[in-house]
Amino acid sequence: MKRAIVLALLLLVAPLVSACYNPMDSLAVEVRLNKPDIYYDLIPLKDAKNVIIENGSIIYRSHYDERVAVILKEVNSSLRVRIQIPAKSFESNYAYTSFETPLLISNQSLEQIKALGWDVEDYTFRKRSLFVQINSRKGDECKSDLECATGGCSGEVCTTRDKAGEIVTPCIYAEWYDCLRLTQCGCYNGVCTWKPNSDFEKCLKEHGIDPSKVIKLPTAEVYIADYGKKKPSEDDLNELKALFEELGIACAFDDMEFKAETTNAPVGVVDPYSFDFKEALRVELEWLKEKGIISISNEDIEAIVEVAEKGKSGYNSHIGWYEKEGKYSWIAYDESDNPLLLKCVGQPFELKLPEGEIELPQTTTPSDTTSQQTGTICGPGLILGLVLVARVFRK
Repeated sequence: MKRAIVLALLLLVAPLVSACYNPMDSLAVEVRLNKPDIYYDLIPLKDAKNVIIENGSIIYRSHYDERVAVILKEVNSSLRVRIQIPAKSFESNYAYTSFETPLLISNQSLEQIKALGWDVEDYTFRKRSLFVQINSRKGDECKSDLECATGGCSGEVCTTRDKAGEIVTPCIYAEWYDCLRLTQCGCYNGVCTWKPNSDFEKCLKEHGIDPSKVIKLPTAEVYIADYGKKKPSEDDLNELKALFEELGIACAFDDMEFKAETTNAPVGVVDPYSFDFKEALRVELEWLKEKGIISISNEDIEAIVEVAEKGKSGYNSHIGWYEKEGKYSWIAYDESDNPLLLKCVGQPFELKLPEGEIELPQTTTPSDTTSQQTGTICGPGLILGLVLVARVFRK
């Protein structure tokens, strides 16, 4: 009885263990074609030349880039299509640095940073091999606006209520004081300050005033990494400089010193940061559709490609037809409602490619079918055939 229970538990756990995150996921994009109206037929691929079939997976060279693999596998009655860059080594270099600086990020700055080609998520910025993460620290001066007040001869200083009465400034009215009508004194990120907004900051700049001299900025820790390199290239440094100028911390750029680190991570035979995963996936889905291997609409292909990007693969992050806030769409699994995420990590795997481009078997034409009399007989034809056989045996 105990042995039966142990065996049952192992069978339950096994699928989860095999589905762990794998470092090779960072060199791939993967879609699970689990939408109910999508169908597939893998027989032509299984009979094709220059195909490797291994552990239930069908592997062939990408039609977008022959150095890259396409991996198809049936999982839970649905087909997964994966674009995988093979690894040339399993040790990766990256350059990194970090520093602290007073920093305030406006919504306007975020929009301008997106216009520069950066992917922006909260205060994390990604562009090719560059990764910048900003962690803002809250002050401990205040918890609400009631703890803040204005001081100074013209009420131009925003500080804590207990200090406001002690503030003494020259009674000379400066033109930039007019900008204060565009904001209010209050508690922002744990400090008492004139609250930032784009109109207020624009007004200050028009009067020749650096907003950081008026708006009390919280301290932030800035972490920068450049993956796949021991030190940033000149182009990477220019990208970072443009980013810092939009953030208003260009002065910190001159003092940065990068360190190099080596980690156990796969390095692709193709640079994954410049490889177009979207186009590679589009080309393959369209080819599979053209050859009749999958039945999928052009609208679904477009929707899949729209969300495809490097690293959206593996059990947790692959793209699929999932529900989010009561609506189904093509999204990453970990973005869906209540995903069952796995935290285990697998070993990176070596990937062997077939010798040449995939060659599907020749399909038979209608005339061939007639002459060869091949195929399955069904319906009325089957009944007629049985009658003829019966007559032969009677004779």
